[in-house]
Amino acid sequence: MNMLKTFKMDLLGIRPYITWKPIAFFILFSVGFTYFMNLSFFPMVFAMTMSLMIMTYPFVTGEDSGTERLYRMIGMEDEDTVRGRYLYSFVVFLVATLAALVIMNGVNLVKSGTLIIGESFAVGGLYLAMYIFFMDINVPIFFAVGHKKAKGVAGAALVIATMIVIGISGFANSAFPGEVKALYQWAMSHILFVVIGAVLLIALLTALSYSIALAKFKKRDL
Repeated sequence: MNMLKTFKMDLLGIRPYITWKPIAFFILFSVGFTYFMNLSFFPMVFAMTMSLMIMTYPFVTGEDSGTERLYRMIGMEDEDTVRGRYLYSFVVFLVATLAALVIMNGVNLVKSGTLIIGESFAVGGLYLAMYIFFMDINVPIFFAVGHKKAKGVAGAALVIATMIVIGISGFANSAFPGEVKALYQWAMSHILFVVIGAVLLIALLTALSYSIALAKFKKRDL
């Protein structure tokens, strides 16, 4: 599939940037901060932050070296380029998440002698949903106008989206504490239903994001 070719070429394009230094920084900083600050979930937060940064690299190299133009010149369909970029973004987070899961459990094993498999997977699932949400916002913007023009807009979109979620959550918790508590208890007693619903919602948002990204990329003059 050409989508996989695009994915592999995107990985090759960022290879010069992924050296032992940023990898060592991620591991050492995550281990140190988690151990000394007693924040078991920190590696997952850091993994999402790093993944969002690395996610933009193919767009940066695409503008600097014209890789997206090259994809068109060698006959790759725009659909494959867009799909490959989504696949790349998803795989980047999965790799970072696996590293974060190992760090979370390793540090906790050293400190308390126990593993936190259940907690780490729950946190991982939550941050996966957040990452995909941010990815679904960012990727269409980058495909529409390129990284240089879009980085400010994409950053603002992420901040606004985060503030809206936090604002709605905070308002609901303060204005309707009883209803929020009841909703939480209902969700905990119907966890499978909630998970399936969340997966379907994320899939729908990603499909919508892909459609917008593809439409914008097809109109873009490289």
